[in-house]
Amino acid sequence: MARSIVLATALLAVLLSAPSALAQGGAPAPDFDEPCPALYPGDGAPKERLARWMARVAAERGLPHELPVMAAIAESGLRNLRGEGYHGFFGMHESLNSGDYRGFPRRPELQVKWFIDTASSVRQRVVAELKPDPAADPSSFGEWIADVERPAAENRSGYQPHLDEARRLVAGKCAPPVRDDVTPPRLIARIAARQHPLAAGGIVVSVRCPDQDCLVGVSASVGEQTRRAAAREPDPRGSSVISVAVPRTARRALRAGRSARARVTVCAADPAANATTRQRSVLLLP
Repeated sequence: MARSIVLATALLAVLLSAPSALAQGGAPAPDFDEPCPALYPGDGAPKERLARWMARVAAERGLPHELPVMAAIAESGLRNLRGEGYHGFFGMHESLNSGDYRGFPRRPELQVKWFIDTASSVRQRVVAELKPDPAADPSSFGEWIADVERPAAENRSGYQPHLDEARRLVAGKCAPPVRDDVTPPRLIARIAARQHPLAAGGIVVSVRCPDQDCLVGVSASVGEQTRRAAAREPDPRGSSVISVAVPRTARRALRAGRSARARVTVCAADPAANATTRQRSVLLLP
C-alpha cells in the first residue's frame, strides 16, 4: 500500500510539473515564450499574442503582418465571437462553414486560413488587372481588407484607421513576410497588330498560361484613357480569348471613320501574385 501511494504521488508531481499535452480544441499546448506563436494561444490570450499569432500566419503566406490584425480589430475587436449568423475574428457568415473551412466557428486557425486565402485571391486578381499591388502600399491595406470582407459601401473605410493599432500590437516581433514562390508565370499572348474592334465587339487577345494556374487581365489605353477587362482564368486545355472595351476617344474616332492607335497590355498573375506582362501597340481600324 505504501509503495502504491509513493508511485501515485510521484506520477501526480510529474503531471503537474509538465506542460499540458493538449490545449483548447485538442491542439498541442502553445509555447508562451515564443514572441509570435505558431499555435493558437487561446480565446483568453492577450490581444498582443492573438495579433502576433495572426501576423505569423500572414508572414508565412507572404502577406503583410498587419492585414489580418486590422480586419480582426474592425470586425470583432480582436475576439473570437460567437454570434447569430456571423462568427469568429473576421465576422464570417455561417454559410462558409463547409469545405476547407468546415468547423471554423470552433477552430480559429480555419478563420485565419479563410482570411489569408481570400486576401491572396483578391491580390492575385488586382495584380492581374494591372492595378498596383496592394501589398506594396500600406495605405491600400484598408481597401484590400474591404474587398475580402465585402461590407456595405458606407463601411469600406472602417479598416484603414486600424493600421497603427495593428502595428503596435505586433510591435515588430515577427519575422518579415517570406515569399517562397517568386517565379512569374509563363504567359503566351497573341495580340493582332491591326484590329477592327467595332465589328469584333472590342479589342481581342488570345491568352494562355501553359504551366500553371493564373488569372489574366487586359487593358487598352489611348492617350490618358484606359479601359480594363476583368481578370479571368484561361482555359487550362488551350487558349482563351479576352475582349477589352475600346476607350471612349478611340471609339468616337472609329465611328467617324478614322483610325486610332491603342497600347494593349496583357498581365498574368499566379496565386502568389507574381506577374508577367506583354504589351503591343495596336492599330484600330473602323
